[in-house]
Amino acid sequence: MTIKRFAVLLLKNGSLAVALLLTAGVSAVVTMRAVLTSQEVAVPALLEKRIPEAGALSSRVGLLVRVEGKRNDPRVPPDRIVAQEPPPGATLKSHRSIRVWLSLGPRRQRVPAVEGQSLRTARLTLDQNQVPVARVAEIGDTAEEGTILVQRPVAGDVESIGDGISLLVSRGPGGRDYVMPDLIGRKAEDVLDGLRLAGLKVADVRYRSYPGLAPGIVLRQSPAAGHRVSPRSTVSLDISKAAS
Repeated sequence: MTIKRFAVLLLKNGSLAVALLLTAGVSAVVTMRAVLTSQEVAVPALLEKRIPEAGALSSRVGLLVRVEGKRNDPRVPPDRIVAQEPPPGATLKSHRSIRVWLSLGPRRQRVPAVEGQSLRTARLTLDQNQVPVARVAEIGDTAEEGTILVQRPVAGDVESIGDGISLLVSRGPGGRDYVMPDLIGRKAEDVLDGLRLAGLKVADVRYRSYPGLAPGIVLRQSPAAGHRVSPRSTVSLDISKAAS
């Protein structure tokens, strides 16, 4: 065999070998891609499921479940999955883990007992416990003015207090509203006795002369007749006196 012919055969066989190597390389890449693609699976929806059920759903597609922690949630019952990562529908390679967080249920809040306390003390206690006051209503009662009679919700651990706590407060004994009567022209002695019986405070009494009128008659009043007053209101009177 001549050197020239040997060279031609070597060249032909070399080209064949290169072609075979290229074909094998392409085949390996395609096979690897197919293998890698086949390992990606869709993440199932695990929200609001318990761990045993979530584990069974995940194992069907070759995935695991890993609990990362717990958190409060007012909508999801305790011990059910409240969040997952990756989310449902995402892709994940098989034998990887879906991270999940379990619900502790609604956050419970401690409501302190304030019944029997003064309104001022109760507000300080509630502020310290981060409990807002939503509403304060008053009612006449034998308890001292400003005393908390009823609280809602009651003291203890509660799941929700909504906008805050509601308080019913005493106005004190005889704590009713009155319509101020017309006192002008009446005897001051009778008027003062009547105001005291009603629990109204007479804060100011002024005496002045009034021609043609006997002493001891109410000349002027404040609040005027028809106004609503309570035991916390104060009354002022002008009363006639004898001419000097």
